Amino acid sequence: MSGHERLRRSQLVTPAATFRMIEKAAGLDCDSLILDLEDAVAPSMKPAARENVRKAMSNLAFGDKEVGVRINGVTTPHFLDDLLALEGLPVDTIVVPKVNRPEDVAVMDVLLRQLEGRGSRAGVTLQLLIETAIGLEAAAEIARASNRVVSMIFGAGDFTADTGIAFTPRGLFYARARVVAAAAAARVQALDHVHPAIQDLDGLREAARDARELGFQGKWAIHPAQVPVINEVFAPTLDEVREARRVIEAYEAAKAGGRGAITVDGALVDEAMLKLMERRAAAARKLGLWDRGGAVRS
Repeated sequence: MSGHERLRRSQLVTPAATFRMIEKAAGLDCDSLILDLEDAVAPSMKPAARENVRKAMSNLAFGDKEVGVRINGVTTPHFLDDLLALEGLPVDTIVVPKVNRPEDVAVMDVLLRQLEGRGSRAGVTLQLLIETAIGLEAAAEIARASNRVVSMIFGAGDFTADTGIAFTPRGLFYARARVVAAAAAARVQALDHVHPAIQDLDGLREAARDARELGFQGKWAIHPAQVPVINEVFAPTLDEVREARRVIEAYEAAKAGGRGAITVDGALVDEAMLKLMERRAAAARKLGLWDRGGAVRS
């Protein structure tokens, strides 16, 4: 599965400073596991965290989940050491924090190509955190800065610190919508920010539903207990899968008969609706809810 085709309902971010936490996270049912070298690691612990990443990537089994590393930003003194520490490791993706301009992405692209020339894994993808007002203003250009980019992630904590905007759905609505639109224009995924109240799973479910309605394809998790809730919200329900099947089959039949827009279950179905249903069907197939014959699996 290519980087652009992966499901990223849940991305669990795990501090790389503690190897035991990485070991536990390796067996969890998140779609992506991101080992964090940035905010979750104190400066004095970064060398040990890099060594933990090397140890984990060389010795642990991660199943079929996407495995990546959040490095420190390109303007920090830790950036180059982080990137060189990943040389030769089977990393699927790199999360770049505080991306403010397309040039930040271009630097990553050039350095990754050079590392590939030295024997590192080819095709490592990039996932970009938009966390500042400057980054938000340039989000559309940033999303298109490299064909390695597979997702844009909204970082609410740093964004609120940078702008003074309240950490509430109303306060963050505009910025989150901008990130979704920039990602959609570049045909990459949009992933929503963390829910910091770890024990508030009901609040997490509500926040995840809000994010899905806004157009995000997934959400970051900072604790294993958050992963099942996020996976559930961002997966199509069986009723949604059945609806997608009815719409797709009816539309294909109508098209074969020379008709365009039709109605299914009393609702108008046109090309725009079909695209939504096809996206839902694609997710259902990846989750094993839709077999090759189009039947819905319970």
